[in-house]
Amino acid sequence: MRQRKYISSGGLAFSEKEDMRKLAKQAAEGWHLQDFAFMGYRLVRGEPKQVQYMIDYRSLDEAEEQEYLEMFEHAGWTRVCSSYGMYIFEASTDVPPIYTDVDTKQDKLRRATSFIPKMALVTTILTIITYLINNIIDNRVAAIICFVLFIIAICSIAMTVSFSFRMLKLMRKGED
Repeated sequence: MRQRKYISSGGLAFSEKEDMRKLAKQAAEGWHLQDFAFMGYRLVRGEPKQVQYMIDYRSLDEAEEQEYLEMFEHAGWTRVCSSYGMYIFEASTDVPPIYTDVDTKQDKLRRATSFIPKMALVTTILTIITYLINNIIDNRVAAIICFVLFIIAICSIAMTVSFSFRMLKLMRKGED
């Protein structure tokens, strides 16, 4: 019987809550989150348990991170994995959620989206520059680079739009 498996992510910008529910369902079936993977998560087999997952976004130095993790542990949440400022925590189902009011949920979304518009702008500018260079020198490599940058720019713009709609929904209805 295999001991590890991969599950895909719907994209945290688009389906954060659904991803966390999917991870909780997998834990109930005995598959526990181990780490982030490319466009998804790595799970390991273990005993089934009823847990909830939550993701948070923070850019921290080592000293801040220790205090941050202690704060979550004090509230009953344990860090499972982290990568590039994204932290996934696990807690039993009777532990209250960290983000319960509109203000803290908005703050979390602002932190999540802080770098995405900048990335969209940079990749769009690089795409235009590469496109212009490709028109001047007509090079296949430049065309491929231009295409890849274009795809990254489109994804960044889509993520920015998705997070913006989530923020609007949160401000209007009080839920994400």
